[in-house]
Amino acid sequence: MPLDESDSRGLPSGAPSLDRRGLLLGVGVAGAVAAATALSRPERAAAAVQLGETTAGVDTVAEALAAAALQAWGGQTNGKVPAALMSPVQASVAGSGYLRDDAARQYLSLSLAFRSAVGRSLTITEGYRSYERQVDYWNRYQAGTGNLAAYPGTSNHGWGISCDFGAGVDQAGSVAKRWMDANAPSYGWSPTGNTFSRPEPWHFDYVGAYAGPAGAVQGDSGLVTVRATEALDGVGTGYTALLGLRSLRHLTTIDKVNALRVVGVPYYEVGRQNFYLLVDAFSVPRTAITGDSDYWRR
Repeated sequence: MPLDESDSRGLPSGAPSLDRRGLLLGVGVAGAVAAATALSRPERAAAAVQLGETTAGVDTVAEALAAAALQAWGGQTNGKVPAALMSPVQASVAGSGYLRDDAARQYLSLSLAFRSAVGRSLTITEGYRSYERQVDYWNRYQAGTGNLAAYPGTSNHGWGISCDFGAGVDQAGSVAKRWMDANAPSYGWSPTGNTFSRPEPWHFDYVGAYAGPAGAVQGDSGLVTVRATEALDGVGTGYTALLGLRSLRHLTTIDKVNALRVVGVPYYEVGRQNFYLLVDAFSVPRTAITGDSDYWRR
């Protein structure tokens, strides 16, 4: 999957960060070379290179850092947000399946609307991005082997508020992309990739103001949704089940999972051993874990 413009390149230790959106906005090949040179001499960052994300008039690295800092939340550091402070979502890039809790809630609702309108599941290629991954993307971009990238520490992926979407959204002009551009903003997700110097139709940012962590949802149904992050006997990796007392139902699509999450059914991602322990705790025989499981007994 293509990388977004929040990638990175040649990261000098302790150097200031550039913002990821609009890093080389409106700049051609020659401008890109000049921008790379400016990065090695931050104090000379040229006014011809827009360093801020979507903020006009950002001409210096100091201004770019200030613009990037506006996205900070919860006292966290970009690219180093603990997974426990975010909500898990399913994503293709390993380790990226997390979003800030408000962004995740709105994504879940958006995904159901997308499914209803477009007829397929809205998938995430990459969500949260660690600082280390951003460094890798940046270095590849600087070496000419990667896509447009942001300087490490300034990507909104590092705050858990960006998604690179698949499901046809990554194809400019497709039905899926047109629907997302028209409708995702009403869920707080903006198609900011459209404005990159190299447009990235797949890239969206959650632009809703952070209001702090949501209160825990107290489900009273006695049901939980559990996804196995390691392979289970006979069913492989990613097996997701709706568990209740003496009941187990295999959830075969992400839409079913998201629908349950939207109405407040607790969701967990656990390893193989803990998955089996939960099944045991709910008095469900392990033989009920099958590809077409719809197990229930009094």
